[in-house]
Amino acid sequence: MLFLAVFCGFLAEYQLEHYIEKQRAKEFALSLHRDLTADTSIFNANIERLNTCSKKIDTLVGLLSDTEQIQQNTSSIYNLSVYAFIFPESTPTESTLQQLLNSGSLRYFKDNLLVDSIKIYNNTIQLFKKFSETAATLNTEFRKKQLHVIEISPVIEFIETSVLLYAGSIRNVSDTAFFKNRQLLTNEPFLLKEYANWCSLKKFYLTNSFLRYRALKAQATSVLKLLNKKYHIK
Repeated sequence: MLFLAVFCGFLAEYQLEHYIEKQRAKEFALSLHRDLTADTSIFNANIERLNTCSKKIDTLVGLLSDTEQIQQNTSSIYNLSVYAFIFPESTPTESTLQQLLNSGSLRYFKDNLLVDSIKIYNNTIQLFKKFSETAATLNTEFRKKQLHVIEISPVIEFIETSVLLYAGSIRNVSDTAFFKNRQLLTNEPFLLKEYANWCSLKKFYLTNSFLRYRALKAQATSVLKLLNKKYHIK
């Protein structure tokens, strides 16, 4: 009888521990699902932003290369330089993810495919963050080069007054009238060419960022699908 009592107590304790683990797994699943859902929406907005900016920079490089028409294109150069000035970026939410990884709570998820997908998503985030540090440095240097060619104050004013950034997206705003009578700070071909080269470099980083956001979105979507399947989250 004593053995039976001890055995039953062991079973009860095991069942309780198992129940607690399932509850913890569900709590983490819900929290991670919320983070990923919010981030996926932001990823989509940034992908749209980066695509818009890249196209505008292409046009800007073309205008800067046409030195014979540079005076006639000054307003357009200012307008397009707005999109070169911007660097749409945001950091993925990591609170729940890092809690899972650092506390060992990832063990609560019994689905190996889900666990592997979460680890891959984390690796993708860490690579993105390293790239973002380099991109931020590049963007700072790029804006210094802009100061040699255009006035920055009207660019910033345009961003603010036109509410260029809204609802997490970038409007395709073309308003050369805003920059009417603005003058370039230089017409020297070498400096214009240098600015065009920096714009091309900026576009390279925007394109790279675009691809990394797509990778983040794809991996986040994969984890969301597995969470939905395992925990039936609505």
